[in-house]
Amino acid sequence: MDSEWNVVHSWPDRALRVQLTSFVNLCARQRHHDYPVTTVLRRYRDVVSHLGDPTQVRTGTDFETRCVSAVEQLHPILGDIAERPVDEVPFDEQEALHEPLLRIPPMAILGEVGDDCSFHLLCWNEANSLAEGVQTPYRAARHIANEGFHEAADAYGLIGPMSEFAERDEDQPSDRAATGADIAGALDAFRAQAAWPLPPQPSP
Repeated sequence: MDSEWNVVHSWPDRALRVQLTSFVNLCARQRHHDYPVTTVLRRYRDVVSHLGDPTQVRTGTDFETRCVSAVEQLHPILGDIAERPVDEVPFDEQEALHEPLLRIPPMAILGEVGDDCSFHLLCWNEANSLAEGVQTPYRAARHIANEGFHEAADAYGLIGPMSEFAERDEDQPSDRAATGADIAGALDAFRAQAAWPLPPQPSP
């Protein structure tokens, strides 16, 4: 994982999208408190620092637009807090951020909020980020596979195959190109089958 981390952070022109992928992932993982809110705040600050950089590669896809929209919608809530040293953010203020971090990104990116939306968001984020060249196959597979610990409602059957691919990648480094192609193919199939983003709901 450290080696793959070095790969994605060796792309200076894709820093915005790499940090954005990580931010959305961290928001999804707030469901189970896998990371402290201070980690999310640091990543949010990294994303914002690159948003206005014209040297950053932008794909212009609907997925990218939705991810950026999630950041923008969170700005009134996170902006002032993220500018402070995160170690000085009181615990009660951190706790108050859980609800918007779990609600706004899935609604902006998937068009849904519900019991399973955090897992759906993580998978959709990893699959699309890989397809758009801002994630590596191993990291996408491992991040999805790790959600098996939480017994996620895996409607598209991703955890089993992603676990096998990640383990193969770890155990058989000479076959990483083939394994990466298998991961990309499986996640492309998932993207084609999945229902997200949901169509806008009519106003009441």
